[in-house]
Amino acid sequence: MSIRLLIFIWAFLFSGHATALSTDHEEPFLVEADSGVVDEKVGSTVYRGNVSIAQGSMHILADEVEIITNKEGEVIEVIARTDEGSDKLAHLEQQPDNKEKVYADARRIKYFILEQKVHLSGNARLRQMDDEFTGELVFYDVKEGIVNLKSGQNNGERVKIKYNTAK
Repeated sequence: MSIRLLIFIWAFLFSGHATALSTDHEEPFLVEADSGVVDEKVGSTVYRGNVSIAQGSMHILADEVEIITNKEGEVIEVIARTDEGSDKLAHLEQQPDNKEKVYADARRIKYFILEQKVHLSGNARLRQMDDEFTGELVFYDVKEGIVNLKSGQNNGERVKIKYNTAK
């Protein structure tokens, strides 16, 4: 079975159901870190050192997290990264309405809050239920339930999908 067909089947089965909890955006951002720098002019805050962020069902763990806000102070983007040379990956998890949790791990995670899109790069892995998607780049449209995978061109790695058909 081709990768495109598997992605299409997965997207069809979960489309419309893979959005974050509808109440998450109403919850405050709770941040813990070793340090932080706030730049109000550009609407950016960078936290460093064992960063932990929670908002409702969303949880992020990373070495560094940058939070970008719009002029109204609303969080529009979260970028989680691991330090170069670190063996661990940045981690994001979130509970969709009426579905199993979504787990994402990568060297860099960009979460576009308003668009509900997650871009994973560097040893990227996305899991929901028993389904798992891995590649150098994984783009996940949370609202639409669409996963787009790309392999690492330089290291010969291919994308991998583990799809549980016994649902």
